[in-house]
Amino acid sequence: MSRPGWVKLDPVTESTLDEVLLRLPKDLLPLQGDLEQSDALGINSKNFRLNTAKGIFVLKRWSEHTAPRDIQNTLAIMAWLAARQLPVPAPLELRPDCFTLVTRSGTWSMFPYVEGAYFSGAGDELPAAAEVCGRLMETLALLPAACMPTEGPAHMTSGDGALLRRMKDVSRTWDALLGTEHAELLASLWPVLMLEWDKLCAAKPISGRTQATHFDLHPHNLLVSGGKVAAVLDFEACKVMPVGFALGFAALKQCRQAIALRQLRGDPRSAGALYIERLLRACPGARELAPHLGDLAVAETLRRICIILRLNLENGEKKWNKVLAVQLGHLGEARGLFG
Repeated sequence: MSRPGWVKLDPVTESTLDEVLLRLPKDLLPLQGDLEQSDALGINSKNFRLNTAKGIFVLKRWSEHTAPRDIQNTLAIMAWLAARQLPVPAPLELRPDCFTLVTRSGTWSMFPYVEGAYFSGAGDELPAAAEVCGRLMETLALLPAACMPTEGPAHMTSGDGALLRRMKDVSRTWDALLGTEHAELLASLWPVLMLEWDKLCAAKPISGRTQATHFDLHPHNLLVSGGKVAAVLDFEACKVMPVGFALGFAALKQCRQAIALRQLRGDPRSAGALYIERLLRACPGARELAPHLGDLAVAETLRRICIILRLNLENGEKKWNKVLAVQLGHLGEARGLFG
């Protein structure tokens, strides 16, 4: 999907919004035109677009599983970054000194609507994204303690190692666990996966300083316009962790998107080198990480693969199997880009 899509709000959902709309700041009213909701399944699908007297805004309903403190921290981080001229939508005050409304239907926030397409890697988008990601990480290193997010995921853990050993032990049941197609793919790449696991466990790659990071900067979390990054999205993925894993995975996702779009047949290492060059312009502190971006991207990919395998093995949960092939493909793609 190249652009965020919006459709007219259905009557059932519109009634859910009535209480929220009645409590919006008076200077936003009256609303103009139809209410709209995101048509993206699973991607910002609880977002609504409002055309107000002061412009167009996105109204977000937070997941009921998100703790109030985490919501407040996320919004504070976004406001802090926007004040430092990062392309981050600044939350709107819905009450004095408060970015949220709490109603019977949930917790709500509002942000300025940013026009743009999802990052595709066309034209100058790749170097522009590298610089913005570098600026973002460099700025987040200075985040005040008052709005510090919670601790992020760990990598190359003993628990994941034990999971991989259990998966090997039950390899005869992979068909039942994963389905034939996914089981065959996993079996074909299992030696590569374990080789990477063993190598990274032995090497312990440099992963950089532990700080607030955005660890999910994939193409759908970057809106672009005119070859520039217009907005960075999804700050629920902001956690405290070694910055290298976040930068490695961001570099992988963005570079592979650019290569896929252009259908390049040449050496992908040139795309990786361009990304690193522009990243370091904005984030000189990442210089020690640059030689290890391949290792760091693979480590984050292995963590995500382990999540999918654990869901299958322990919970019988198969809904994320659809991205298993993508994650397994990342193992080779990361090496092709960064060595």
